[in-house]
Amino acid sequence: MIKIYNPIEDRAVSFQSERDNTVNLYVCGVTPYDVGHLGHALTYVFFDTVKRYLEFCGHEVKHIQNITDIDDGMIEKAKQNDISIKKLTEKNHQIYLNEMDALNVLRPDMYPLSSSYISHMINNIDLLIKKDFAYIKNGYVFFDHTKLNNYGHLSRMNVNDIRNMDKTDTMPDEPDELKRDKLDFLLWQPEDFEEASYSSPWSQGRPGWHIECSTMVNEIIGEQVTIHGGGIDLMFPHHECEIAQSESITETNPYCKNWMHVSSLNINGQKMSKSLGNLIRVSDLLKKGYSSNNIRMYLLSHHYRAGLEFNEKAMNNIALQSKLIEEAMNVKGGPVDKLLIQPFRKSFMDAMDDDFDTPVAIDVLCEIANQLHIGKLEAKTAIPTLRELSLVLGIIV
Repeated sequence: MIKIYNPIEDRAVSFQSERDNTVNLYVCGVTPYDVGHLGHALTYVFFDTVKRYLEFCGHEVKHIQNITDIDDGMIEKAKQNDISIKKLTEKNHQIYLNEMDALNVLRPDMYPLSSSYISHMINNIDLLIKKDFAYIKNGYVFFDHTKLNNYGHLSRMNVNDIRNMDKTDTMPDEPDELKRDKLDFLLWQPEDFEEASYSSPWSQGRPGWHIECSTMVNEIIGEQVTIHGGGIDLMFPHHECEIAQSESITETNPYCKNWMHVSSLNINGQKMSKSLGNLIRVSDLLKKGYSSNNIRMYLLSHHYRAGLEFNEKAMNNIALQSKLIEEAMNVKGGPVDKLLIQPFRKSFMDAMDDDFDTPVAIDVLCEIANQLHIGKLEAKTAIPTLRELSLVLGIIV
């Protein structure tokens, strides 16, 4: 049985799929004001692996990953480069797709654009106002967090914790002076940049960031999502605000059955991010001679909640492990005993069932390869198993 860490309860709990054994997986996607980097790859390789394992276990997965094309950064970059948001989105998202394809990341079933759901967002904001969860001020609309008694529960923070926390680069600038309370958050704001400006009952403007994902989940998946994922930096405020909005709109609780957050990729002790400019791209590593398998194995060599400090020496060690597995595909002979491989399959699945413990799963693959090389496993049965289990991690041998 698969167990997944529940951040609200701070413990691993049994995974809940839908009644028909399907899984609706919604992952917060890129904001394509610039090209992606290895930190993005860490998140999307992991959720690709989650999808692959769930399908391996017999689930039918509907995978949605949005594109945030209406955003402060998108508008700023479009102005700076004298380019339309549409062209900026197409250019950088294609680069992202090329790099994910290079890492054997299966494409989601859908890449919805925020800009395609503006009318639905306006309807949801209007509903929140009518239900007294939101208020209007000078053309802005804010969500009133005091209407909830559980705001902060996903990140296990109370309102005082939130008030005292330092601002991060995932906290958008908002006009606090217009709010009833600093912790209220933006649903709609005036906007004069033509390509990102839409007519609404409150002002010519655009939606806030958080209502975008709430709306797309509701329109594409429904009132409740099986797994909602993203980077750890999205837990607060983005996912916390999504819960507040969605549960207030639909009155379905919980909005999400299983939250999953991937810890950040650091370089020299700092989070790899566009804002800091300390980026390593997938294409940079490919140009250095690392293979797709090398990079995937490296990104999966640490538990998704543990965080990862980029280290090229560790990358080189992983490349050796990758080579060990690849060369095991050519081994011949071994003892004729089909049962010898079964404990390895069980160990692999036990690791993945344990909150997707990919480092242990990789160790199992390496041990199968070792046993093949020293002639203790029958190649005829062990090689197909090694190939099958490797593919669950997106490693193609």
